[in-house]
Amino acid sequence: MQLLQYIDLTSFWSLWYWVLMIITWSMTSHWTIGVPFDAVVRADRQGGVFAEHLDTLVEINVHRLLYYFERGGVFFAAFVGFVLAGLGTLGIYFGNEVALAFFMLLAPLSLVMAFSVRFAYRVRQEGWRGSELRTHMRWRRFWNQVIGILAISAASAVAVWINLVMLGYLP
Repeated sequence: MQLLQYIDLTSFWSLWYWVLMIITWSMTSHWTIGVPFDAVVRADRQGGVFAEHLDTLVEINVHRLLYYFERGGVFFAAFVGFVLAGLGTLGIYFGNEVALAFFMLLAPLSLVMAFSVRFAYRVRQEGWRGSELRTHMRWRRFWNQVIGILAISAASAVAVWINLVMLGYLP
């Protein structure tokens, strides 16, 4: 038996692709710069030590993210751009469905990562703490969710388009 018998190369019609897509975006919307959203909610509701812990956790994650970005962020961004360009070219121009599926998953995630790095720089520069920090964390989470909704909608639209092309309804 060959391994390729068990791998479905029509990615958009694979249950595992959509499970991966949903898990990826639910985790991305729950964790903002490495801080779980329930910590933000708990800091709002109970304050005190929970608010202090949130401020500390955000500070740690901001320093951690910016440490790695300042050391190799340009090279990582170039590598991600190269991979996305390759996947986009293979998927869109050459019609490789697996490459297109990975492109539809990774391109919006790279956008979220870029916004997260920008957010970390703003946290460090502005010195947000307390309720102001929690407000900005909620907005960052909201925009991560918007990007996720648009990414899932776009992937669904591409899946329908590919199916219509494969069935012969579209040229």
